[in-house]
Amino acid sequence: MNVPISAVGSETELLQCPYEVSHLIMRKRMQVHLIRCRKSHPKAEVVTCPFNVTHRVNKVELEWHLSTCFERKTFESFRNRPAAVVGLSSSIDRTFCVNNDTNSSVSFDTANDVTIVGAEFVESSETWDDDPEVPSYNPLEYITKSDVLRIPVGLSPSERSAFRLAERKRLQSLK
Repeated sequence: MNVPISAVGSETELLQCPYEVSHLIMRKRMQVHLIRCRKSHPKAEVVTCPFNVTHRVNKVELEWHLSTCFERKTFESFRNRPAAVVGLSSSIDRTFCVNNDTNSSVSFDTANDVTIVGAEFVESSETWDDDPEVPSYNPLEYITKSDVLRIPVGLSPSERSAFRLAERKRLQSLK
């Protein structure tokens, strides 16, 4: 693919559309373009990479792409880093892509009961049941007792004039 000289740099880097070879799209617009272009090519046998949604490859090339995908490095480092979580002592399930041997197709395998490294349970003596009963906040009750200017919205003209009269009386009684 020949990239124009004016399109040098990461902001204007042009990528080739997997559905239409003649389409050159800026990297930041690729995800939107793929959604639109997919509608024009419903019979294309193109699959999405599990590591990056903007990677669309032919179905027959998926295994090769998964073994060479640059985004896999980011995924693997994220998956294998120890989680420093305080307050949780549980297990998590992780699903990831495993290629058992070079001649087989890609299969998905699940590793169960992976414990979080560095997690510890923190005991607390605080209980919300011991708090005293407090009535909930009522904004209408607060407004009627405070010096707040209210504006009638959505009332007919006669209702607005009655509201304004009632508001004048309410504000004078507060002073």
